[in-house]
Amino acid sequence: MRNATFVALLALFLTLPTAAAGQRGGAAEIAALRAELAALTQRLDRLERAASEVASPEEQAPQAAPRVVEPRAETAAVAGVRFSGDLRYRHESIDEEAVAERHRQRIRGRFGVTADVAGNVRLGLTLATGGDDPISANQTLDSGFDRKPIGVDRAFFSWAVTDELTLTGGKMANPFFRPGNHHLIYDGDLNPEGLAVRYARGDWFASYAGMWVEERGAADDSIMLGGQFGYRRTLESGMRVTAGAGYYDYLETQGQTPFFDGAAAGNRVDAGGNYLNDFNIAELFGEIGLTIKQKPLAFFADYVVNTEAQSADTGFALGASFGEVSGPRTWRIGYAYQDLEADAVVGTFTDSDFAGGGTDGKGHVVEFNYGLRDRLVLGLRYFSNERGADSGDEHDFDRLQADVTFNY
Repeated sequence: MRNATFVALLALFLTLPTAAAGQRGGAAEIAALRAELAALTQRLDRLERAASEVASPEEQAPQAAPRVVEPRAETAAVAGVRFSGDLRYRHESIDEEAVAERHRQRIRGRFGVTADVAGNVRLGLTLATGGDDPISANQTLDSGFDRKPIGVDRAFFSWAVTDELTLTGGKMANPFFRPGNHHLIYDGDLNPEGLAVRYARGDWFASYAGMWVEERGAADDSIMLGGQFGYRRTLESGMRVTAGAGYYDYLETQGQTPFFDGAAAGNRVDAGGNYLNDFNIAELFGEIGLTIKQKPLAFFADYVVNTEAQSADTGFALGASFGEVSGPRTWRIGYAYQDLEADAVVGTFTDSDFAGGGTDGKGHVVEFNYGLRDRLVLGLRYFSNERGADSGDEHDFDRLQADVTFNY
């Protein structure tokens, strides 16, 4: 209402100068206009007071209370979602006989999420640096600050069919037990693809997997069918004993191009560059754990033989570790000796660091890890190896790695 009053008064005031300009000698006319303006102003005031006594529906309504947003229905599901990851910065020096010494900086970043979509089903996805290399997520710092590739490291489902039986499918963590967490058959970064069943009851455990290694449109696929079983027991003395065996059969491998990038990775090949032998790998393993002065002491042994190769067909690793990194100012030291002949295992999937990666290497590994603070670990690892004995080009290979790893 006040807006209407203002408009009326404004219009009337605008007429006054015009009227005065036309009637400069008529004081009576100007007095009449002013009287009319005063009367109009009084009338508008009366109308405004009357209107204020009858409020509009909006003005009569009580003030609405602030809206309270209820928690989303998905809140319960979000509680089953977990995030994890790590970032490792590494300095590496490589001294290989008859090759120029090499120094490089490398990073490895991984980020993963898992979600419990039902009481017994879990989904997982992990992204990692390093491109498409199946046994390494390391990314060298070079190439003029170019952008570094990120790939799918894991993408899997895990279904606990019963309390004892679990089915996992997709690109998953290695389903097989590795004594001493060593890398004789499989690199620690390898995430195979296919289906795996794991069973555990009492002191017994077992795994069986069918892994699609190479799919070929014009030839038979290479598939790995493998199984492992073991026994794990804590004795009255407190000693922890684990022992077991495994068998891994690579179908349609002999005469095929080496897996992944075509590089033999230490395996012997024919004149056409194809695998000389098939791979049916038998494994025996054992591990013993003790506690000395409230620190864990562990010993392990792992032995493999490729039953399809006529020579250069065996490999073994022996090692020990003392201590455990569990927080600030805690530490662990470890040692291992490994001898892996050319066709004992598939070179593409064994450790990428020992003796330059692949098979046909032997030697020592010493490592030390120290907890600087929670989720921050300093690591040192030194390889003193020899490689190339089965290929007729045996020479020394030394590698030093210094790591700083952040976990979250």
